[in-house]
Amino acid sequence: MIKTSNKTAPDINLPGLRPQTNADKNFLLELYISIHQAGLLQTSLLQSGWSQAEIHTLLTQQFETQQLAYRQRFPQAAFQLITLDTQAIGRLYLNRGEKEYRIIDISLLPKYQNQKLGSHLIQSIQHEATLAGNPLSLHVETLNPAYNLYKRLGFVHKEDRGTHSLMEWRPDISG
Repeated sequence: MIKTSNKTAPDINLPGLRPQTNADKNFLLELYISIHQAGLLQTSLLQSGWSQAEIHTLLTQQFETQQLAYRQRFPQAAFQLITLDTQAIGRLYLNRGEKEYRIIDISLLPKYQNQKLGSHLIQSIQHEATLAGNPLSLHVETLNPAYNLYKRLGFVHKEDRGTHSLMEWRPDISG
């Protein structure tokens, strides 16, 4: 099960989760920008003469649109912050449907990536999905390095959706 409270002695190596609140908006925006700012979008916009302020405004608008779309499409989902001790380091949006679990979004601040924190969370969700007898799916940009992480964790490519791939993991319920 995913650690959701730091009430016991904290394990500084394992991430925890807590519900997202309105007070977390600035962190969530910072997280979104930290992930998308370094991408191709910024590079092409800078080459087109966009200022940093204009790029920030665009990324803020994209963040707000994404947040609204996720909440409208998945009203029953858990919108949580990923924490290390008590510090917010990322976000996990998870929809636990009757027939399928869907990772809507999982993001970590760049300095916390490649430390197996995301792997731990995904494996915890896989365990939970196994207990529920449900597959686990997600969408990922095909060029995102996380695509290979998901493959290592047993996800398989199911469908192309433009720049994204639908990937799915199914629990082994034979044993």
